[in-house]
Amino acid sequence: MCTYHGHIQTPADAIKLFEACRLGLLPRVQRWLSEEEKKSIKSGSVYVWDEQEARLRRWRDGRTWSSRRVSGGFRIYQEIDGESKRG
Repeated sequence: MCTYHGHIQTPADAIKLFEACRLGLLPRVQRWLSEEEKKSIKSGSVYVWDEQEARLRRWRDGRTWSSRRVSGGFRIYQEIDGESKRG
């Protein structure tokens, strides 16, 4: 279910990722993640989805995230202490 695993450094990298998804070369998230899929999220996991297609407006994985900060055209979130709301 993960679209890509790695580091995205520039907006151009992100655009390439989006284009690969648009062309069907990389998978897009098309539904809420299962509990098993949520457990597999790790640093570097990238998930791409179309809000209308997947009916996903906000990312929900049961983890605690910092407030967003903007850096070079990206919204950056950090997981807080690896804590989980699930348990």
